[in-house]
Amino acid sequence: MNADKESLNAAAERIIGCALSVSNTLGAGFLEKVYENALAHELRKTGLTVIA
Repeated sequence: MNADKESLNAAAERIIGCALSVSNTLGAGFLEKVYENALAHELRKTGLTVIA
């Protein structure tokens, strides 16, 4: 059970880190699709699988 929680926390940290990276890099003012594509790209760079 504890290993599952640690694994989930690690995945959440990676996802949040990618989201912050996208937000900091792009800033405000783009359409949602731009952020969606950028986040998918960042998640794939970290080795996560993205299903659209």
